[in-house]
Amino acid sequence: MNYYNTEEIRTEEGVFLKHHNGFFTFRLSYDELIVFEEVSTAVLEEFDLRSNEYVGDTFEVTYKEIINDLDDEDFLIFRIMKLKLI
Repeated sequence: MNYYNTEEIRTEEGVFLKHHNGFFTFRLSYDELIVFEEVSTAVLEEFDLRSNEYVGDTFEVTYKEIINDLDDEDFLIFRIMKLKLI
């Protein structure tokens, strides 16, 4: 069994849609919805995404796409590393 872990950092423009049950949803380019499971503490200190204050706002979203192959199944995690209000 081969185990692998890949990480790729991307930056895209996105509109913040909602926070629900610990997940953060953004609409990125090409109308792609991305649900982020993790957000860096620095981002949450700067932007209170748990409130409705930023719903509908556009951000430059820098995020990490993490793919783990734990047991012949890929596991994908999206983590917001940085936000910049546009």
